Parts: sequence; structure tokens; C-alpha cells
Amino acid sequence: MYLAHVACGISLTDVGLLFRRDRTTVAHACSLVEDSRHDPDLDCRLEHLERAISCLIDALSMRRGSR
Repeated sequence: MYLAHVACGISLTDVGLLFRRDRTTVAHACSLVEDSRHDPDLDCRLEHLERAISCLIDALSMRRGSR
């Protein structure tokens, strides 16, 4: 949920719909992850995942634009 919201830019409400959860549940989950980012290992892993997702989104956007 965190990556869908942060890396993909999907609203908390829409993430909730995707995961069949309430918007407040998504907000709480995202808050828990944010609060855990002080752990260097977790922060590094999340950074890698965020970059990978960003690259995938960029690649898909370019692919759609070339059609």
C-alpha cells in the first residue's frame, strides 16, 4: 500500500479500493512504514523499490507514447 501511494502517486482512497481496505487503514499503514524509515536497511530497500517502480512507470509511459 505504501509503495502504491508513494511511488505510484495513487491516492489513499484509490489504494484502499485496490486493496479492499478503508482509506484510514491505508493511511495508518503508510504512517507505520514512514515511521520505520529510520532503519537504514529498510530505508535502502524502500529507496530501491521506489526507483524500480519509477523506472517501470517511465518505461510504460514511453511505450504507450510510441504507439
